[in-house]
Amino acid sequence: MPSYEQPRENLDITLPPRPFLAPLQQPLPKAYSPTSPFVPAFNVALTGAGVGLFVSAIRNAVETHNKGAMGVFSRTGWMIGYFASAGFAFSYVDHTVANMIEDKTNGVAGAAGGCAAGFVTGIRTGSIPKAMGMCAFMGALVGTYDLAGGQLGWEQGKKPRSEREKERVAFFKQRDSAEA
Repeated sequence: MPSYEQPRENLDITLPPRPFLAPLQQPLPKAYSPTSPFVPAFNVALTGAGVGLFVSAIRNAVETHNKGAMGVFSRTGWMIGYFASAGFAFSYVDHTVANMIEDKTNGVAGAAGGCAAGFVTGIRTGSIPKAMGMCAFMGALVGTYDLAGGQLGWEQGKKPRSEREKERVAFFKQRDSAEA
């Protein structure tokens, strides 16, 4: 690793100090700490399986068939694995790419995760072009969402508790102290 040298006596030119450059000896602090992609991916997969079970149960209740309650698993049970695999693919790729580029705020990790989930979603049709199209669509959608700060506009965001309390108090009608 090169180090800074003292200027020699016989040099014609002396470079000015460059305070905007970090010294080579100390590493730059990292704002991102890598995490294992497996734990959040399994949590999202379990959540997706729960959502898939719910959607499968609703669809089973609406359709006409002679399978009874087991139709949730026998007729529309593919939805459980479908939602779970799409959620797992999204979360695993999102965290893996975020670990590789050491940043989760620029939208790249979300776009890659959205692309993976879109590919899993599109491959169900049995067509690679549809899977690639869903990959591009979902990647662009999730990447844009992440790049915009992860908010759609009407969400409150992460405000300090004191500010939220002021908004809550200002929202409700103030009572006159004489009416008590």
